[in-house]
Amino acid sequence: MTFLNSINRINQFHLCVMAGLLISCLGFTANAQAQWQLDNEASQLSFISTKATHTAESHTFTKLQGSVNDAGQANLTIDIASVETMIPIRNERMGTMLFDIAAFPTAKFSAQVDIEAFNKLNVGAMKDMALNGELSLRNATLPLNANVRVIKLDGNRVQVQTLKPIILKADSLSVIEGIEKLRNIAGLPSISHSVPVTFSLIFQQ
Repeated sequence: MTFLNSINRINQFHLCVMAGLLISCLGFTANAQAQWQLDNEASQLSFISTKATHTAESHTFTKLQGSVNDAGQANLTIDIASVETMIPIRNERMGTMLFDIAAFPTAKFSAQVDIEAFNKLNVGAMKDMALNGELSLRNATLPLNANVRVIKLDGNRVQVQTLKPIILKADSLSVIEGIEKLRNIAGLPSISHSVPVTFSLIFQQ
């Protein structure tokens, strides 16, 4: 073997080692940064309003963003202007009179998730969890607990859904004045101050 051939072999060896290290580093970085991201199109967040004592109607928010990171920190951001009541003028009134979207365009929910249990679910398996977090809406922030069921749909998708409705109180969220504005402009005898909320969220990795 000539000296030149030896040098070439050494250089090739070094290149292979460097390439291997680079691939390993990239793989480690991807795993370290891997997190669950919300699929907005497949997810739904709904709430029910009750007017005139006995008339209940279901509404949704159509634009959601969310994630669960490797530390188990779960975050959900709701675009309040995306409220959909199936009546355009009511959508507008809710946005301006109830939620004041010009000043408070989003609502946010954050909680800590048992990420180990989250990641270890087999396809088709489910696990019930208690989420203890905080909801921020307008200028109010309050503790919020939710009982949810996590279902592993396939290798990289999970569904997180409420086991029972979350009841939000208007006085805790500083929206009673807005409710009264809606009631007056619609000429209604009453609008309930208690609002049940449910969700079905799809996260993918």
